[in-house]
Amino acid sequence: MVTIQDVAKEAGVSKATVSYVLSGSNAISEQTTKRVQKAMKKLGYSVNHTARALATAKTNTIAIVAPYRSGNFFSLSRGAYLYALSNAARKFGYDALLLTGENDRQLIVDAVEGRKIDGAILLDIVNDDPRIATAKQLKLPVVLLGKADNTQGLPYVDTDFEYAAEMMIHRLAAFGHKEVVLIGWPQEQYDIQMNYAVRFLQKALECAQSVGIVLRVVYANDETLGASTEITEALCGYPQATAFIIHNDAAVLAAPQVMQGCGLAVPDDISIITVVPDQIATGMKIPYTSFFIDVNAIVDTAMDVLVRQIQQHNTGTETILVKPNFADLGSLSQKN
Repeated sequence: MVTIQDVAKEAGVSKATVSYVLSGSNAISEQTTKRVQKAMKKLGYSVNHTARALATAKTNTIAIVAPYRSGNFFSLSRGAYLYALSNAARKFGYDALLLTGENDRQLIVDAVEGRKIDGAILLDIVNDDPRIATAKQLKLPVVLLGKADNTQGLPYVDTDFEYAAEMMIHRLAAFGHKEVVLIGWPQEQYDIQMNYAVRFLQKALECAQSVGIVLRVVYANDETLGASTEITEALCGYPQATAFIIHNDAAVLAAPQVMQGCGLAVPDDISIITVVPDQIATGMKIPYTSFFIDVNAIVDTAMDVLVRQIQQHNTGTETILVKPNFADLGSLSQKN
């Protein structure tokens, strides 16, 4: 049976170095990591997760805590994040456990008391998120995938939605647009202070006022995949609007069909700019100028921060906002 000692000898490193590589620690250089991985492959070494957990008193499992959403709430973004998080956990040498329910705070408590997890990633952060206090009380290594009003010192990683909103408004102003419709998430998301929705909207309103743009806000209910009704009603309700900002997965998917059905050409008749995860933009071939959310970069960063907490290599609170990538697909036109 091949052991860590065998791998270390083959790679010309210490047993500790091999252990760091197995745990996904970024303390080891890429060159050394590749040398260890090559030795593992050559010798046919595989990780015995059960033995490793017993030896280290760790579960080698990370919880992904995603609040339960009742009704017809629809978000492709959530699916993209869940898939990416599960994949990232595997890359760092951990299993992923999805915790979702109406009382996710109790689910966290049960998982910790049952010694099922070593740490957790919290999704769908709201500005006054009660899970933060629970994690603090349990002294559980946690990373917030979102920015709350009071993180209580916990690290967070997210998209820089403020940056995206500011750049969108200034770009539209540079193109001469004076009245713009923002298609947002369902009203409920703003009522519960969902951080990504609120942060983007607040910054967009602030910037629009500063540059003299009238920003009309429409809350698109995701009761159907298309959210097409709200887009059509916005076109009829605000005939003077010359551009749309879309921050809603369903509305992004529906927009091309709605515009075609209304006989509107983009960008000649109406300009459109969106903020959407890059997987959705690529997979669905979104044809609009957009700020693409780099889900993998965000998730990998969050997982790295969490693993360093678990291994007690962290040096303090980390707050990381990842700027989305801009792609000009020609869906904005100049207005007089």
